[in-house]
Amino acid sequence: MRLLASLSAAAAVLIGTGAGAAQAVPFPVTTDVPTAIAANYFASAQTPPPGANRWSCHSGHNPVVLLHATAMNQAANFAYLSPMLANAGYCVFSLTYGQTSWSGNTGGLAKREASAYRQVVPFLDRVLAATGAAKVDLIGHSQGGPIAQLASQRRASRIGTIVGLSASSRGHSDVDELQHALPARAPGQNYWGPRHPGIRYVNLATRFDHISTPYPVTLMPPGPGITNTLIQHVCPASRVGHVGMAFSPTVGALVRNALDPAHRVRVPCGENEFPE
Repeated sequence: MRLLASLSAAAAVLIGTGAGAAQAVPFPVTTDVPTAIAANYFASAQTPPPGANRWSCHSGHNPVVLLHATAMNQAANFAYLSPMLANAGYCVFSLTYGQTSWSGNTGGLAKREASAYRQVVPFLDRVLAATGAAKVDLIGHSQGGPIAQLASQRRASRIGTIVGLSASSRGHSDVDELQHALPARAPGQNYWGPRHPGIRYVNLATRFDHISTPYPVTLMPPGPGITNTLIQHVCPASRVGHVGMAFSPTVGALVRNALDPAHRVRVPCGENEFPE
């Protein structure tokens, strides 16, 4: 009878997992940047990273929406952050935004306002409706940060926290300069709009950022509701780079602490850092 009860309990856990509850088997997490990007870069733009887009998921946290970088897609950019957060009990959602007629499955190349207002805002609405949550939290890597800020201009009351990872907050970076040459660029797209008093802004930067440069552009001017953190102030020996920010356990722990400051986790230093 005890064996039967144990099997019944295990089955209940697995059934609950299918309904979006805590996972019986963790989602696979990788910090191997080259392998993760090579394996997922040419995947369909609709392919989510592990742990994402479980539409029946519910938890005690705000649902988290991941917004990828320029010339990326959701599966390649978030092969670490998505399963890490899902394994920690978060309901994670992601999409590939900003495709153009010539970019195939690669996103983050269209006009930023169009990406934010026509794709990301409706996606946020869908997440809110599916989860029944009052607010979502956004995590934007590189261009994903400005996209999150643009989306906040339409849904400020429904956003709790915006976490920027090497995300340009002052309208200039090498990526922005590159986009001047792209046909999809719109005039004035470097303007992300005003901050909102009901939103917490957490900006994580690295001194070794060679894409969003100089790195202070990824930090906001000090003010209420704004937290700026340089990775090297937490882990002085860290040499994590721009791309590596989305795959770093150091950054992952800081992200969790930003999303749930009342239940902080230990921040590891010097683990699996990608210096690009």
